[in-house]
Amino acid sequence: MQYVKILPPGSFCFHEAVLDMLNFAKLEADNKIRFVEVGCGAGDLSAILLARGYQGMGVDFSSNAIALAAENLKSPIAEGRYQLLEGDIMQSDNVTKYRKAFNLALSMMVMEHIENDIQFIKNLAELTVPEGMVMLAVPGRMDRWGIEDDTVGHLRRYENIDLQKVMEAAGLRDVTVWSVAVPTANMLFSLSNFFIKKSAEVTKVNSTLREQTELSGIREIPFKTVFPAWFRLILNRVTLYPLFMLQRLFYRTNLGLTMLAVGRVVTKEEDDIANV
Repeated sequence: MQYVKILPPGSFCFHEAVLDMLNFAKLEADNKIRFVEVGCGAGDLSAILLARGYQGMGVDFSSNAIALAAENLKSPIAEGRYQLLEGDIMQSDNVTKYRKAFNLALSMMVMEHIENDIQFIKNLAELTVPEGMVMLAVPGRMDRWGIEDDTVGHLRRYENIDLQKVMEAAGLRDVTVWSVAVPTANMLFSLSNFFIKKSAEVTKVNSTLREQTELSGIREIPFKTVFPAWFRLILNRVTLYPLFMLQRLFYRTNLGLTMLAVGRVVTKEEDDIANV
């Protein structure tokens, strides 16, 4: 059977929640918004932001991910609306020249791979102008640790309150944390783990954390990240729209297997007061 890449239901819900949070943060569709996505993978989320009229840059330390994103986002790259950078904001100096260059810094399902999560957030904030926004997504609930965490290089999952505290400790203000893809991802959790165990992913348990992390955003797992082509008839924004509406009822709960959060980068005056 031939498989093609189609987003699973939980990812559709997640992307819709990102748009909801952008509206919540009052970052409306506007070609003046410049974003940086750290850990851009194949560019799925960047494509959604570009369709919103934003301009931006994707950063990833995986050369395979950068190559996929370059192929998937050829048009906006050619138009000068998007660029790609292979690098690691925790180690490399090639990102520092973009200090204070963006209104919005995003990093989705990356921070759980980073040992020093507070410093990671500080580095994201350094890329963002004062009063800009940092948006993060991480796996939620340690009680749901499973085979996926063991194969993609996760160091931790976050509880709602823990994510808020980490972001505030990094200097962000007005932090809001949502549970997303509830109840869809919750209902599919066991099935998702089943498909991982039936795939070649299980061999990655013995890989290094770095190797697991590099491949985490470009996996091909039958019936989890790739599907028969006809699944497009049932996995699309139209058919899944009721789930988008349903998840909004759970944003303010602690039930999410994925936590989505946004915080504001402080001004110099606020930073000076905080350090007095």
